[in-house]
Amino acid sequence: MLKIDKPDIVFISESWLTSRIPSSLLIGDLPYLAVRRDRAKGRGGGTLIIIRDHFHFSIVQSIHDTIECLSIDLLTSSSTFIRLCLVYRPPSYSTSQTETLVECLSDLLSTSSYPIIFVGDFNSDIISSTIPPSEISLHSFVSTSDLTHLIRNPTRNTRCIDWLLASDSSIVHNPSVIPSFPSSDHFGISFSLDSTCLPPSQSLIRDFARANYDAMSTFLEHFDWFTLFSHDPHPEPMYCNFVSVIQHAIDLFVPYHRPKPIVSSYPSHIQNLIRHRNILFSKIHLPSVRPQYEKCSRDLLFQIKKWNQFCEHKKLKNSKDLYRHIRSLTSPKVSIPKELIDSSGTTVSGVLNIANLIASRFASHFTLDDGFLPTIPSHPLTPFLCNVSFLPHEVHKALKQLSPSCSKGHDNIPQIVFRKCAQAISLPLCDIYNISMQSGVVPSLWKLSLITPLPKPDKNPKLAESYRPISILSPASKTMERLVKQKLAPYLFRFDIIPKYQHGFRSGSSPIPQFSINNVPLVTVPQQRDLGVQVIPSLLNRASIEDRVKKATTVMNIMLRSVSRLSYLGLPALFERRVIYDLVLARRIMNGDTLLDRNRFFTFTPLRCRTNNFGIYIEHTKSTPRYHCFSRRVSRIYNALPSHIHLSPSITVFKKRLSKLEFDFSKYIFR
Repeated sequence: MLKIDKPDIVFISESWLTSRIPSSLLIGDLPYLAVRRDRAKGRGGGTLIIIRDHFHFSIVQSIHDTIECLSIDLLTSSSTFIRLCLVYRPPSYSTSQTETLVECLSDLLSTSSYPIIFVGDFNSDIISSTIPPSEISLHSFVSTSDLTHLIRNPTRNTRCIDWLLASDSSIVHNPSVIPSFPSSDHFGISFSLDSTCLPPSQSLIRDFARANYDAMSTFLEHFDWFTLFSHDPHPEPMYCNFVSVIQHAIDLFVPYHRPKPIVSSYPSHIQNLIRHRNILFSKIHLPSVRPQYEKCSRDLLFQIKKWNQFCEHKKLKNSKDLYRHIRSLTSPKVSIPKELIDSSGTTVSGVLNIANLIASRFASHFTLDDGFLPTIPSHPLTPFLCNVSFLPHEVHKALKQLSPSCSKGHDNIPQIVFRKCAQAISLPLCDIYNISMQSGVVPSLWKLSLITPLPKPDKNPKLAESYRPISILSPASKTMERLVKQKLAPYLFRFDIIPKYQHGFRSGSSPIPQFSINNVPLVTVPQQRDLGVQVIPSLLNRASIEDRVKKATTVMNIMLRSVSRLSYLGLPALFERRVIYDLVLARRIMNGDTLLDRNRFFTFTPLRCRTNNFGIYIEHTKSTPRYHCFSRRVSRIYNALPSHIHLSPSITVFKKRLSKLEFDFSKYIFR
């Protein structure tokens, strides 16, 4: 339904969801959000609302925890709200439970000063002439509350047990019964809202990918920057005028576009089945058509499952697509809930209140500037670094190093504009940088940043302390930082102001101290290094190492051949670390320390495939055996280990005994 009909909101009663099923597994990469209320105890039940991700809404809290009811207040285009309530009433409800449900619905109706719509599976027939005693209170509530039944057609066999109630029937248009999900025994309900009750549409945004950067660069190159800056040669007004000119160029050469949701569609044979099923549904009142409709629904469900399996199998062929697909199914979308809980336990709702709560939380971890500058002791023999200036070609080179992203700072100019128009704006920016260095004043727009809160992993998203800030600065300020660093770093290194043993954040240096072989220090060679150990070509086994590096031979293969040279350092070689990891994993599988049952899934057997492996593979799944096997070297080494290592009581003891073992791995690998 999400892929074919592309609805704005979907209400699903009896969702059968549990806490073990993440919402991202339901939505995937579709532009929707899932609001759910799962059944607290037992199987089945539950309510689910799937809504467009750009809609603004708030969840209505209910004091009735046992009632399976989910309500949201949706913001409309007229800056008002409309309350949408999804209800599921199980058929096993007693009279007292039905009265509790009526009390919950009465609270939702009485606390709403704007229109309200109830929809869901009530398991009570509204077109029947007889009403069971346990359902009398529910029917009397509808009749006394001025709620209007908008659906009178059967939704399950000959009964109308799925309701659509509205306090104002004029806002609901085209209510109808539609074909159900292929796996459901209920028909669906479709309706649309009045234009005044529709949510605001997705706003237009700038499409910087289709901008005419050549025309923009020509416009900026011929602009009279000297006259503009000569009126007030101060960094603050100069940069404000610079921003206004860039914004005018963006208005001229960058078009708008409305973002379209990325929704994939089914192939033609599935779409033909859907159309045929809809035609049969229009004639379902005929006795001869119902068996055809049910058969078509089963065929449609089978074809959809088959197509989804084909798409997933296609994604599993590439490792990048595999992990991207896993992340889309398991990682939730980065979004802040509509309600947060502060340190006192109070629930905070509303966009402005939530923003103030997160801002106060972030501000409590920072120290405010007291206005006093610390005194830095000066070295008597070190000259001062003064008269720092920048040239236009240096600014142009720094601007070309910016990533072509559309992230914007407080000046509302994305980085891609600075990068694409670097040649045209390098001269005015160079003037601003030089005057800023001479006057010691930085434009105020460079001191402001846009803070984006990102949720911390495995934290409660409803707590304010579960978010960390990401600061987005102006690209112009980041460019000046890079230029100042290029001027400052040579001065610090030339006069030994930074100690030589400081390796962190220094180009060409490793954070690990230098090593030596036979009291001879290893010379720095950027092309060959492994974990901070740098090797000169004379220590390697082959003299043609430079040619191999130029041919993209990996550093790891180089270190693999020079393992005998690294033995003096007491470090295991790369291939030894790989083999140790594979041995630990093999021990886990063979001893049942993993979630998989070894006797059911894993067995040692020769694999006749192109890799000629002898290893562990899965035999009762559809996966390719070659993707779930260990190489021959691991099998040989694992079988050659002493018995006291095989009989280790735990994986920790296995690792310790394996690390203390003097074992010649190359004997089993290079043969």
